[in-house]
Amino acid sequence: MAKPNEEKLRFYESLKNAAIEQQIKYGIPASVTLAQAWIEHGEYSKFTNNYFGIHDDNGYWRKHGGQTMLLNDHGKMAHFRVYNSPEQGIEDHSRFFFQNQRYKACYSLSSTDHAGWANGICDAGYAEKPANDPGRYARIIEREINDYGLDKIDQEAVALAQRRGQTIGYLRSQAGTSILPSSPGPASSYPIVPAYCFPIAADNLVMSDGFGIKATAYRDHPHNGIDLRARYQDVFATENQGKVVSIGYQPDRGGKFVAVEYERADGSKWRVSYCHLDKISVSEGDIVNAGTKLGVSGNTGNSTGPHLHLTVKHLQPGQSAEDVKAVDPLTYLAEIAVRGNLQGTVLKKGTNVDLLANLKGSVDTTPTPGDVWLAEQQRTELTPEQLHNAEEGALLTDATGSNDPKNMLAYLLGMNGDQASQGGDLFSSLISSLFTAAIGMAMQLDRAGNDVSQTIDDGRRVVPADTEDHTVVKRQRDGIDPVRARELATMNFEAESPQENYTILRQRT
Repeated sequence: MAKPNEEKLRFYESLKNAAIEQQIKYGIPASVTLAQAWIEHGEYSKFTNNYFGIHDDNGYWRKHGGQTMLLNDHGKMAHFRVYNSPEQGIEDHSRFFFQNQRYKACYSLSSTDHAGWANGICDAGYAEKPANDPGRYARIIEREINDYGLDKIDQEAVALAQRRGQTIGYLRSQAGTSILPSSPGPASSYPIVPAYCFPIAADNLVMSDGFGIKATAYRDHPHNGIDLRARYQDVFATENQGKVVSIGYQPDRGGKFVAVEYERADGSKWRVSYCHLDKISVSEGDIVNAGTKLGVSGNTGNSTGPHLHLTVKHLQPGQSAEDVKAVDPLTYLAEIAVRGNLQGTVLKKGTNVDLLANLKGSVDTTPTPGDVWLAEQQRTELTPEQLHNAEEGALLTDATGSNDPKNMLAYLLGMNGDQASQGGDLFSSLISSLFTAAIGMAMQLDRAGNDVSQTIDDGRRVVPADTEDHTVVKRQRDGIDPVRARELATMNFEAESPQENYTILRQRT
């Protein structure tokens, strides 16, 4: 094997964390993102954070205050988007795949199936396909991955998602909307998602067969679960700190299956069996978290086609699974939806009927052992300074009985001499936090307004965008957002602002 290219090693290391975040958010292997970034990037990338040659042919980026560089692309001048950070540029590229249905063959692939993604991207026509070598682009991607061991980074992403309690691909439902030029870019601003997820990554699950259906010609017993549409898709654990209590194969019933138990505060357990799997990815005794891949849905056992069958039992303390009858899995999925604030639902096949709507009102939301575990994990990942600020915010909330920053400040300013003396450090820290955040925001806005017109190393002249369209990122200075103020006061930041819909139009020759 040839000696590794040091420039490539530095390149991959510089974008590694951003690619990992994209794998967690959209399920695109980090290895593929990194390999494509190297293959597609140009000298202009260091000035634009645009590693994939994304154009602004429809003018959307400029219309919303974004900057572009006018470059020669295969003999034709084109506006290349300029991003605030590498993370923002890679995010835009990730969403590109889900805004173009020609890549839909990749949507059901695992986030660690880099070969499948490389071939799918190639087959869909991402790059030129010579008649005598149509698979060339896929081989180039795979060569980069194999030569530099980039597939190991895919596994790092899976492990990180598990530690955080994140579901791989949790933002795919938002991929139809796109980032704005003013959208935040740093990977560190990405939020931790709720610690619950549905067993299949989809906007809405589709139920083809319900619970309690009588025996049929192909099934000699009443249906003890529900069937969900899933053609060879990844199947996930639905919450944190579940224990894999059984795996196996039932040729005349559920085929390959994984059974996981999730504890509740009162000592009861939900036992969820994921059946008819094509592949199993866990072992008995494993502890799994929300988003942990249990296997791949399939058509094993007594099945008429690939799908996911769920069987659910609610075990009271001391009860064994053999002594308890199955209950309607919709009851469990309704609880998951409420606890995780999941936006999707379960629809009856061929209808738009929300099967969970009438079940959500009776859900018990007492914190589970998994909730307690996640809270502790998130706490230990905070820096001492973040912990200090979070605790101060909690003190203010307790003292005022309110999350309103105006009430917090009024309380501090209205204290008598003794109270002011005791709370002086708290007040100083609060003001310091607000001041620091304000200065940081001002610096970002100042950088966003700089002109990027310049000449790059290979001699191509970079022409600034037309003056009328080349506007500075809009600044919101009118009024104070009380929600944002409260976040600053307590130092609990939330990212992912609501984003507008649009479609990226990208032309490739």
